[in-house]
Amino acid sequence: MIFKGVATALVTPFNGEYVVDEEALRYLIRRQIAYGIDAVVLCGTTGEAPTLTEAERAFVFKIGHEECEGKLPLICGCGTNDTAAAIRLCKAAMENGADGFLINNPYYNKSSDEGIFAHYAAINEAVDRPIIAYNVPSRTGKNMSAKLMRDLTKLEHLAGFKEASGDISQLSELCAEKGEGVSVYSGCDDIILPVLCLGGDGVICTCSNLTPALCLNITDAFFEGNLEGARRAQFALLDLYKALFCECNPIPLKYAMNSVGLPAGKLRLPLVELTGQKANYVKSTLAEYGGLY
Repeated sequence: MIFKGVATALVTPFNGEYVVDEEALRYLIRRQIAYGIDAVVLCGTTGEAPTLTEAERAFVFKIGHEECEGKLPLICGCGTNDTAAAIRLCKAAMENGADGFLINNPYYNKSSDEGIFAHYAAINEAVDRPIIAYNVPSRTGKNMSAKLMRDLTKLEHLAGFKEASGDISQLSELCAEKGEGVSVYSGCDDIILPVLCLGGDGVICTCSNLTPALCLNITDAFFEGNLEGARRAQFALLDLYKALFCECNPIPLKYAMNSVGLPAGKLRLPLVELTGQKANYVKSTLAEYGGLY
């Protein structure tokens, strides 16, 4: 198991020139560590990975290793739609101290199940550290079925799944059949507790960029056997979750973070800043949560 509890899928802060802001990145990682988060994920969807060059990802991984080493696991997002590029990213991550990898099924190509298995098998042969396979059909255009995910567990380094299909039936089937030593993490912040109740191990989380303590309340209470406390903590997150996903992630998240003084920085095109009614909605929701961030 790479981690148990909450891993924050961190934003990638860009400065006014749309360059990775090293100082801001270090600050945001240190803030997560100070709050007691269980792991950090860099260069995932929330980190705008598709807009980063391979060199930029390697740089972000390096900073992450320097800040996380000896404190908490560093999971590096190495997913893309090109298997060879994903392997290069994994090798760069290994050179920069990654404890594991988050790898989505290939987007745009929409491979067959056989092709997806071959994609992960090729990566598995090239690495010596744990892989978390990321099922996010809303982004990739292709759902990985519970059967396909079960087949992937035959790979030596396949250690877990980030499941973001939102399909509770599929999640239930995956948790029932995943086998020993394979972790399941929620990829949706609004169903952390249901995933835990089905036998999952935690969440790879967006909201924890802003409110790590609020998200940790869910997993901490659950693992302490306080189901009612976990339920209250999950319900407490719902309004924030809705606001932070009123537009494509991480557009509302970066707006919210910048609004409360956290240096999330700019968005890279094709993402653009939140404006109008949606911006007002996020602001009014933040007012309801005043102080929790």
